Amino acid sequence: MELNSVVLIENRRDFSNFLQELENSTHVAIDTESNSFYAYFNRVCLIQVSTSEQDYIIDPLSVGDIHDLGETLSNPDVEKIFHAAPNDIAGLKRDFKFVVHNVFDTSIAAKILGYKQLGLAPILQEHFGVSLNKKWQRYDWGKRPLKEEQIEYARFDTHFLIPLRHRLACELEEKQLFDSAREAFEKLCTQQIVKKHFRPGDFLHICGAQSLDVVGKRVLKALYLFREKEARRRDRAPFRVLTNETLLKIALQRPKSVQDFNKIKGIPRVYLSSHAAFQLLDLIRRSEEQEDEAAVK
Repeated sequence: MELNSVVLIENRRDFSNFLQELENSTHVAIDTESNSFYAYFNRVCLIQVSTSEQDYIIDPLSVGDIHDLGETLSNPDVEKIFHAAPNDIAGLKRDFKFVVHNVFDTSIAAKILGYKQLGLAPILQEHFGVSLNKKWQRYDWGKRPLKEEQIEYARFDTHFLIPLRHRLACELEEKQLFDSAREAFEKLCTQQIVKKHFRPGDFLHICGAQSLDVVGKRVLKALYLFREKEARRRDRAPFRVLTNETLLKIALQRPKSVQDFNKIKGIPRVYLSSHAAFQLLDLIRRSEEQEDEAAVK
């Protein structure tokens, strides 16, 4: 399969040229990559855009202000094609305050048409005989520099979306389902951003939390609050600070010494140092010493 070289956009000049080339496009395929699997304050780190002629990769971390892309996204005369649009649109709204009009979601179209597998990979395999490489699926897209292999991986999230859209649109028309699909697409454009809210009481939703005794629940809650504070401070996804399973193990075993603490499986290396271990040991001790009436609510 021969392809044009993907255009990587990392500066304002190239971004301006890209916008000019976008002006005559009536269909634009879009996808995004974020660092949500790694960061607490996740953000869009890459924007893939394909026209009928060319694939582009925008690096918003390098370009900076990409506000002018909003004109294309809000233009009702340009159809924006996504696959599983909600997360992409939410990220574009959250990070760049973009408004999106006139959407075609190939995942929703496939669902309405009765496809059993709605992931992009199986649909592209069925229609184009293409196998997508999933190697970089859980990559931290906030890391720089980008590798050529990563750029090539990212382009395929949008490269086939326009021809796929046309095929699915024909199927929708043939089965008289286009009106239903259009209603679903319009709802995507008006979806609200769901803000992340931390609820201290959600520690009780951790698997196994309900089986703890009163003191164990106090310890677990203290650990849960500690993890949230650390995740924010270090801008890391909470489970990358301490997993739920590790929190529960500590609350169950309630170590009394650094030696006891270091025996618990799953403790990240950073917490095996004396200082960090003493910090958590002190937190456990203070939780154990609280009056029972201060127990979990």
